[in-house]
Amino acid sequence: MRTLFLLLFLTATTFAQSTALRDEARNFTSEGKFDKAAVLYENATASNPKDSSSWTNLSWCYLELKRYQEAANTARKAISLDQTSPYAHNNLGYALIMLEQYEAALEPLRTSIKLNDSYEKSRGNLITALIKLDRDADAVTELRSVIAVYPKKITFRQQLVGIQLKNEWFIEAIRDLEELIQLEPFRANNFSMLGVSYASTGQPAKALEVFRQAAILEPDSSNHLRNFAFALSMEGKESEAITVFQQILAKNPKDFDAAFGVATRYSTLGQLDEALNFGRRALELRPDSGQAMMLVAMAFVSKGDKEAARQYLPKLKELNPQNALILEKMLAKPEKTPGN
Repeated sequence: MRTLFLLLFLTATTFAQSTALRDEARNFTSEGKFDKAAVLYENATASNPKDSSSWTNLSWCYLELKRYQEAANTARKAISLDQTSPYAHNNLGYALIMLEQYEAALEPLRTSIKLNDSYEKSRGNLITALIKLDRDADAVTELRSVIAVYPKKITFRQQLVGIQLKNEWFIEAIRDLEELIQLEPFRANNFSMLGVSYASTGQPAKALEVFRQAAILEPDSSNHLRNFAFALSMEGKESEAITVFQQILAKNPKDFDAAFGVATRYSTLGQLDEALNFGRRALELRPDSGQAMMLVAMAFVSKGDKEAARQYLPKLKELNPQNALILEKMLAKPEKTPGN
């Protein structure tokens, strides 16, 4: 009887010590002091090796400290003691991701989700692993599943449209971006991505309107203004496009795309002197641009100054042989004489 009492006393003492260590460790984790918390959890696991929660929390601390192999090992220990813990399975999965063992990470993360399908971290980590494995279609399936659980969670929707745009799944992206805009009507980038999707599916009028909205929301963004200008040009509104491109140049005189955009629009309108002016400006900003060089040369040809155009031919042959061949043919054409 005395032996049994002593055994119960020691067990209770060990449990109390382990609990006290865990409580103190939790205080440290709440303060972000994971190094100190890890030491206490290490003592707790030594004091009570069968306490799965201490092993789980120790693996979490190791993750925060970027000690990923130790995190994986302690998470496995926690799982061996309690296979029903979604947190231990998630910790193992995340540690494996950080160790770049993406395929191995899938099983513990899926197990974590089965144990707790509302555990957001496991779902996010599973999606990360699938993306790392270039399994974008599977990642989209998981994202749609998690969006069904968290319909207003912006991060997952942004990941979804990011994958769609990367793979040029523009039709699918349009629907999801329209939903995202309902949740975030103030974010210009959502409108910009929708504009890209509309333009890529042959809907230039819709693209113009959403690019316009992006520019209104962030009028200081050169990217949004540039998209808006290109969309105006697609709709044949060249003069308006020039105005927007010049707004960009007023803020950033070294913006090549804006200078080239103005030159191209003036060339389309047949205003060759202005086209030359901005074409040369673009070429100064980017001397190795075959496009800008061809535009300047073509403007000289259109003005009847073939000699001025010819000076660009040697460099153009290096930069863009196909355009150089076109220019050569134009320079070789005989001049029209009156009456011909």
